Formats: sequence, structure tokens, C-alpha cells
Amino acid sequence: MRLRDLEITLESIKRVDEYEVALEHYPTPSQIASSILFAAQMEHEDITGRVVCDLGCGDGIFALGAALLGASKVIGIDVQSKALKASQMNSRLLGIEDIVDWVLGDVSSIQLRCLVDTVVSNPPFGVKKRGADLRFLKKAISIAGVTYSIHLASDKNRDFLTNEVEKLGARVTQIETFQFPIGKLFDYHKKPVHIINVDLYRICSKECE
Repeated sequence: MRLRDLEITLESIKRVDEYEVALEHYPTPSQIASSILFAAQMEHEDITGRVVCDLGCGDGIFALGAALLGASKVIGIDVQSKALKASQMNSRLLGIEDIVDWVLGDVSSIQLRCLVDTVVSNPPFGVKKRGADLRFLKKAISIAGVTYSIHLASDKNRDFLTNEVEKLGARVTQIETFQFPIGKLFDYHKKPVHIINVDLYRICSKECE
């Protein structure tokens, strides 16, 4: 599948229309999700034929995209039942329901029954609940060989996360900074769209290129 075809397909999915402030669920735009997944496959072959897990999947955009790119199995995990209902509907509409499993539960306590090759995740930024992003990152590193994870961009945060990753016995192999648009999701949002800078981390918890 071409990058543009993936983006167009992901643009068509049903998005969650209600978000919880405390969970910091900011939906990943289809252009960003498709670009991350496509690069993960083209540059590192981390998607096609792999078991992929989307931690905090929301409406499932990373999980769905991974399935469309030929992942052998995909697992989407989220604590919100409403989000998973949208994910399930999307997988049925796209005809990939046999490839994707949706799991309702807290990321920290969930136990998977299969080995995971790659985690792709847009976790909470840790603004509302300090350390929430690190909780997701620790889980990802513990279950997968390769992790792609989005975090707020700053020199201080890069140093902190890189140090934490090393403490967990893994290593950061790549950091890419890009702009992430957040729509007016909550009452306290003043602008129709707010742009923030984020970093995409690629992390290896075992030998990988």
C-alpha cells in the first residue's frame, strides 16, 4: 500500500467524539499516523509480518494502519470502552477484524498472551498526571523489541526519557521532531487548533538496527 493510500484510508475511519481530560487522549491525525507507520516499515521493516501492539489505542488509528500495512497480528489496548467500540467498528468496515484484537484494560496491568515485535503508541503527555507517559513507555519496552512512542519535545524531556530508557536496558535509536495539531477538544481550549512540538522516539529493547 502506498503512503497516500494509507493516509486516505485512515482519514475515513470513525473518530471518538468525546475525550476525557485526565486521560490526555489527543487523537493522532491520519497524516501523522500513516507517515509514522510507513516510515517504520520502509526504513526498518518493523510492521509487515510483525505482531504490532497499539498501547492506548483510542479509536485505533495506529492499530488499523499497521493491519493495512500487512502486520501478521495487531493488538489495540485502551481503558475506554467507547474508544474500543469505535475501533471495532473501524476494523469491521475495513475488513481487517480477523487481524486485530481489541483489549479493554489499563496498560500497566494488562498481560498479553503473545509475544509482541513492535509497539506504536501516542501515550498521555504526562501533563495532567505526572509520569503517565513513562508508565506507557515502561510497558512498551517490557513487551516488545521495538517501540515507537510520541512525547512532548524539549531538551529536558529528551534527556530524561533517554536516561529512563537506558535504565530499563533499552536504547533510543532515533528521535524525530514534528508538529502535532490538537483540535478544540475541551472547554478550556481557546483556539480551534493548537500546534505543539512532539518527538517520535524509536527504542530498541533488544538488538535491532
